[in-house]
Amino acid sequence: MSVRARPLAALLAVMLAAHAPTLSVLAWPVLLLSAASRRLPPRRWSATLGLAMALGVYAAAGAAWGWFASDTLRLALLTVLLLKWAEARSAGEDSLVIAAALTATAIGSLDWNEGWALAWVALALLSALLALGEAPPGAARQGPARLAGVAGMWRALSPPLRQLTLALPLAGALFVFFPRIPGPLWDIGLSFGLPLAVGLDQSPQGLGVAATLKPGQAQAGAAMTGATPVLVAEFEDWVPPTALLYWRGPVFYDFDGEEWRLNSDIASSGRRFMAQGWRSARAFGQERLAQKAQEVRYTMRLSPHRATWLYALDLPSALPAEAFIGPDWQVISHTPVEREMTYGLTSWLEWSDRPEIAPELRARALALPAAGNPRLRRLGAELRDEAGAGGAGASEAIARAALIRLVEGAYRVRDNFETPPGADAFDTFWFDTRAGNAEFFAGAFVFLMRAAGVPARLVTGYRGGKLVALTDYVVVKRSHAHAWTEVWDEARGWRRIDPVDVVTLQKRVDTSPAARERTEPAAATAPAPRPEERQRAARPPDGDFAERAPATRIRGELFGGKPDWLEALGDWIGRWIVRLDAERQMELLAGKGGGFAWVWLLLGALFAATATALAGIGVSRWRAAHRMPPAQRAWRRACALLARQGLPPMPTECPQQYARRVAQARPELAIGMQPLADAYSGWRYSRTPERWPATVVQAARYLMNLMRAVR
Repeated sequence: MSVRARPLAALLAVMLAAHAPTLSVLAWPVLLLSAASRRLPPRRWSATLGLAMALGVYAAAGAAWGWFASDTLRLALLTVLLLKWAEARSAGEDSLVIAAALTATAIGSLDWNEGWALAWVALALLSALLALGEAPPGAARQGPARLAGVAGMWRALSPPLRQLTLALPLAGALFVFFPRIPGPLWDIGLSFGLPLAVGLDQSPQGLGVAATLKPGQAQAGAAMTGATPVLVAEFEDWVPPTALLYWRGPVFYDFDGEEWRLNSDIASSGRRFMAQGWRSARAFGQERLAQKAQEVRYTMRLSPHRATWLYALDLPSALPAEAFIGPDWQVISHTPVEREMTYGLTSWLEWSDRPEIAPELRARALALPAAGNPRLRRLGAELRDEAGAGGAGASEAIARAALIRLVEGAYRVRDNFETPPGADAFDTFWFDTRAGNAEFFAGAFVFLMRAAGVPARLVTGYRGGKLVALTDYVVVKRSHAHAWTEVWDEARGWRRIDPVDVVTLQKRVDTSPAARERTEPAAATAPAPRPEERQRAARPPDGDFAERAPATRIRGELFGGKPDWLEALGDWIGRWIVRLDAERQMELLAGKGGGFAWVWLLLGALFAATATALAGIGVSRWRAAHRMPPAQRAWRRACALLARQGLPPMPTECPQQYARRVAQARPELAIGMQPLADAYSGWRYSRTPERWPATVVQAARYLMNLMRAVR
């Protein structure tokens, strides 16, 4: 192999290892064949063969998995990169391969937890530094120059490591202080006035569009256009943690075993539906809400969805013009939303309902199809029998027992999963597959509650959003599509229960069979933060439920069930580096209680940068001094001591002239200065310099001792 072949091959091996969990078995022969093409002679037909191979691989993968599927794009990227490495014959091409391989390794590391991701990235950086340090750019690639052990490796790594060390302070300061941009750059434009239609997909799939909803359909449709913006909210005074942002949309009662259906009055008789609701938010609050707190004000920009409902935070306390609150508590417009609209809203984030329900509404919230899901029906009956013969606390006890089943059942939240077919889909999900998206969890929980005799309804909409850094804007996209349940409590009325929060704090987990996901039980309904704790309120580890790549959660059960040090380090890196979003950045810069921690962070960054620069200068001078020959170092030390006594050497005088000038100014030093000048001149200018170094060192030491004595 040539000069850079070995470290480059190691870098590519690390890259392939990082992608190993998600690569198909059929992909490995293709990748190995691409790497083996390096042995082909450098002919024109070799390049043509490589291009044909890349196109063939993409065509075959596209036909098997989909033209824009992640597996297809991943295999095509790795194949092209290996083919480029195989034909690379110059330092510039090697540098291109190194940059592409580092990027591909970073992409592959997203399939691991943060600890393993750090290991892969560190190995890739080490290989890249070796490749960059073995031969400078533009150097001829000749001969198998082997590294001579650790010393040779250190010599190869020293130049790039020095450059990296000098760049670290500035990079760290920019990482901490530069505003985090959520998603693509045009999200900022959406926040500040760019029309939502620029990124809008008019597909009729997903939440907020159709009047019917099949189990598992909501987020499956949203996943196809996850980056499509749905709404932009600008808050006044305070932006709540994204975990508290429930954007309420359609509410479903009627389920026939195959799909959920909206109230037919919404489309057929708008006036009758309006009469069942409230024309003002004040009347709604007085009639329905027993308690309410944490009022927030915000302005909404909503993309057109050709339906009548307007998304609002749960629950509205003030309405826009030409709107009312429906009987299911969602905000309804008098006309369909045919174009982008802007409206102001006020909502209560913390509320409790009054225990009053109409008989016909109770009947709808208890209705079940005539057949289907027998095991879930039997489980509901068991929960009802365990809770006792009714009473004010029976519904709460039943809901708590069902949530305990979810916590202890090793359920997994997956947006991409195979929806069980038939009328027993909820049975298959609850007892067999135990994996589904948020809407499937919510739908099954509603069915179980009704089977246990507890009224329940399915609420759909969106949860969370992307906070634009250092602003009051939150961008909500289709990938934030969510569903939750509202269960009737005889003592407290309707109350929200989000099964996803109970199952795990992470919405997305790895889909590979070898992965073991960590599940952490959480309270069904967490209390909202107090005003003084708003900036520290609990939120999901990702900062929201947005577009986060799958992550393998490897649980380390060492030392009495505690995670091992690698996983703990990975969790810390994931929280404060990998997933340092805009919300967490603002929390970091504000400090506890919303102070001015950013001032101290900035001063710390300046101190670290100054200390690093001074340390670099000191190390450089120390290394330069210790790289001098002993005779040169002894001469300079003696000259420096003379300079401190007012006799510095002149740039134009030779050692003998300098010695005469010192003897004239300080006759008592002539006995030491003249032998030093003779020895130094012999070392510099004689034909046998190897005879003089020891004499120069001895004469310099004698002169310095003499100066200290006479002083």
